[in-house]
Amino acid sequence: MKKITKVLFVLLLTMISIIPVSAKEKVNLYLFWGDGCPHCALEKEYLEDLKQEFPNLNVTLYEVWFNQENEEFLNEIAEKTNNTFTGVPVTIIGQTVIKGFDVSTEQKLRRTVSYYTENKHHDIVNEIKEGTYQEVEQIPDEKFQEEEQKLDKETTTTLPIIGQVNFKNYDLLTAVPILGVLTSLSFLSIFLIIIYQLLLQIPKNKKERLLILPISLVLIGMIHILNTNLNIPLLNGVGRLIILLLTIFFIVNIIRKTTPSNKVLNVLLILFAISIGFVIPTTNLNILNALIEVENINIIMEILINFSYLISYLIPIILLIFILSKIEKKIPEKVINIVTIVLLISNIVVINII
Repeated sequence: MKKITKVLFVLLLTMISIIPVSAKEKVNLYLFWGDGCPHCALEKEYLEDLKQEFPNLNVTLYEVWFNQENEEFLNEIAEKTNNTFTGVPVTIIGQTVIKGFDVSTEQKLRRTVSYYTENKHHDIVNEIKEGTYQEVEQIPDEKFQEEEQKLDKETTTTLPIIGQVNFKNYDLLTAVPILGVLTSLSFLSIFLIIIYQLLLQIPKNKKERLLILPISLVLIGMIHILNTNLNIPLLNGVGRLIILLLTIFFIVNIIRKTTPSNKVLNVLLILFAISIGFVIPTTNLNILNALIEVENINIIMEILINFSYLISYLIPIILLIFILSKIEKKIPEKVINIVTIVLLISNIVVINII
């Protein structure tokens, strides 16, 4: 067995070593900064981290407040590219000019370097310096701007009170938990989880309820992620139909005061959970997938990010179920049954209109 394991390990290493690696374009970044400018200092620190991420990145600094030659060079660039620079920092990468520096600029710098790493481009600063620059060149690069506009559409969402938020300006570590929590706090998610928590009280065996609950929660999250990545609209319709049929089934059983066998009930509850995963809104996970695609990360990191999303999505749901379970203990069973029937009837309407 040990020999087989060693052979498989060697084969794996061999396969990894022969995976073709696409050639990376050399990317020159030019930072025009001022000595004493706090934003410039922050960008210089950030660029050190960016160089670690992109070994093909070369950073050239031009101090313009106390160096007249560099100031004149920046003015020449502004004139030849029909640009206006009212302050520093000014960052130029390829054919893209970025003014100022803040949190959103960090992500734009990363996206720009990533784009030019994969695409041949004009180095306008070097061309102006060498006298080979042609003024007919488009500034900024049109294809890159088209990708930026497309990304804007894919990563912008509207939140209550806050309004529009563009997640392309957030790094993944910040975006993942926010998007996960937003998904779990959507109206449909909360509504279905409340119904599911009430249905979980049907089994009289407490051990079985405690076993089904974690399985159901993990299934809901995993099916949601799988459904979003598969992007098959039919699955959403199938999920709604199953929820609708099971809702009617449970209404009839509660009214008749009959309970299916434990095995049948467990299967139905698991099926209900799977269907919830299919109907949860996919907007936030689509935004996360767009951010992952831009970052161009490896499959292992993508799995870890999806796992983090799953955890951040499940935490608010677990808290909600915990609160509901505490409340239910203080309410008579008859009242719980009435509330359950009302919510199930409401679900017939909700599941068809949302």
